[in-house]
Amino acid sequence: MTDRRVLNPVDVEFAILDLCDALEQETEQYAGLSEMAAGSEADYKLKFAQTHVQLAAAASLKMTVHERQARADLAANDEFRIFKISEARKQASKEAMLSIRARLDAMRTLSASLRNQT
Repeated sequence: MTDRRVLNPVDVEFAILDLCDALEQETEQYAGLSEMAAGSEADYKLKFAQTHVQLAAAASLKMTVHERQARADLAANDEFRIFKISEARKQASKEAMLSIRARLDAMRTLSASLRNQT
């Protein structure tokens, strides 16, 4: 069951400050995750391109473009997995920031309402 108590302006102010701190922390985390995602994307693209070029340069291996691409995909599978996981973490952090912002907006609304009541 939800704890239903009367909020006073001080409680709301502290809640707003806590949410501001949480948003700042999540923003810093998002920046780090964005950097990690960019690095993992670069690693994946480099591995894929290197493999694709090596396969294209190998004159003894006759294969179609699709087969070369499939082999490059297989060779870069680990890098691709890391890239996709880091992208998912970055997206989760972005969603957390949006959630904190929504809660912050709700607290601001409560603060304005309490201010109008006094």
